[in-house]
Amino acid sequence: SWKGWFEMDFESLSEKLRRMGVQIGVQKPLETPRQARKPIETVVPGREYQTNFGSLFSLGHSYPQNYLHGRQPVLPQHPIYGLARWSRVPELEQKNLDQFIFLDTETTGLSGGTGTMAFMVGVARFRGESLAMEQFFLRSPAEEAALLAGLEEFCDGMAAVVTYNGKSFDIPILNTRYILQGFTSPFEDLPHLDLLHLTRRIWRARLEQCNLGNIEQQILQLQRDGDEVPGYLVPEYYAQYLRDGNAEPLRGIFYHNEQDVLSLAALFALFADMLEAPTAWETSSSQDLTALGRLLEHMGEVDGAVSLYQKGAQAAESARTKLEPLLRQAKLHKRHGEYNRALPLWEQAAADGSLEALEELAKYHEHSTRQLEKALAYTNQALRLLETNPDSIVFVRDFLHRQKRLAAKLQHRQA
Repeated sequence: SWKGWFEMDFESLSEKLRRMGVQIGVQKPLETPRQARKPIETVVPGREYQTNFGSLFSLGHSYPQNYLHGRQPVLPQHPIYGLARWSRVPELEQKNLDQFIFLDTETTGLSGGTGTMAFMVGVARFRGESLAMEQFFLRSPAEEAALLAGLEEFCDGMAAVVTYNGKSFDIPILNTRYILQGFTSPFEDLPHLDLLHLTRRIWRARLEQCNLGNIEQQILQLQRDGDEVPGYLVPEYYAQYLRDGNAEPLRGIFYHNEQDVLSLAALFALFADMLEAPTAWETSSSQDLTALGRLLEHMGEVDGAVSLYQKGAQAAESARTKLEPLLRQAKLHKRHGEYNRALPLWEQAAADGSLEALEELAKYHEHSTRQLEKALAYTNQALRLLETNPDSIVFVRDFLHRQKRLAAKLQHRQA
């Protein structure tokens, strides 16, 4: 009966729980080793940060302008005009570098929502000859008003905020916390440069992951040391600190947050230089050069895009990676009616087995030069390639239709 099954199942469950050390029906809680309270002030060399809403704990840093994060300087070598164009906020071209705020939060949860709190906010900006950073920290949730006030004070005069995935995470959380405290968020309606989106545009084709840790290793050539705390453990570390008052494990969270903010500044500098002087970007990857060319094309900077596609084709390690930069160059030339520049690129791509190039050559010679024999030869070449590619039924149909039409035209001409 179901009753007998339930009793048997419960006994089995009870036995499993006993083996795991869980006591069933015992009122006395299990004894756990108590950690000695260790205030944050004894763990990291921070200070009391005074605001109109009370004080909180903050750890300050200062880095010289020539500071290297991995192999990347944190200070841009070129003006930020290209970044401003990418952001579609052209007025940012007129702003000073010290008006950009680099921001990253550590939160009590990773899913957002009104119950999620930012217990640490790392912010940095250029001041004079250095990059200044503050890491505002909540010793208890009661200090949240002070943290938000201190953050707003640090950001005074900012023209834009720079984050990594902050549009969907950090900034919505902060905006919510300002509202819940009865404040107006300084980030509401502020220009926002979320570098995750730009990073994906450049490296998604080559890198499996575009999370900040992987970008640090692959692009910035940075390896974090043993103090690093993985992001998914951060909420639990803070929850444990609130329970037992032992701040020792939080040392690694301060390090984690500091490195995140520095990576933001370094990526900002890399992108500023890359977009302002794209052809000077030093990379040996054809995929990266082609991706930057695509971005410039999307931004309407055709000459820069063509230059990047040329470099991408030259740097290609294989015929497969060479096809995209060749075809993209040709497409731009065709759009501007420059067939004399597009034709040799299509011919090169056709030699490497590009159906798109063969189709363009067949169309060009059928409609522009009226060399029907040439158009038919390119069509037949495409059909021979398609014999080994059964997935391209649509292509086969189109080329067969073209072949039939060209044969009819040739027969009519010879009649």
